[in-house]
Amino acid sequence: MLHATGKYWKKSVFLVFILGLLILFALTVPPINLGLILIMNILIGSFFFFLLKIFFNKKWVLSFTLPIFLILILLSLKLFDPLNLILIVFFSIAVAILIR
Repeated sequence: MLHATGKYWKKSVFLVFILGLLILFALTVPPINLGLILIMNILIGSFFFFLLKIFFNKKWVLSFTLPIFLILILLSLKLFDPLNLILIVFFSIAVAILIR
């Protein structure tokens, strides 16, 4: 039982580290460059990936995290419209089918 709590403790410390890095990056660097926006989206996507990885197995986590990452990219590029949302849904369903 001690081993399981130690494992979750390490994962929660890692998540807090990623969240702190994300907050530090957001407060210190203004998002004026496309590369910086992409780095921020990758940090947010990795946070959700590791957060969901605690509760689900890797196949489900990839299926859940991919749409979140794609929606973040579309929102940051101001390309979020109904057609792109439908494309994200279909792409996510196709990836989930291929992973299984």
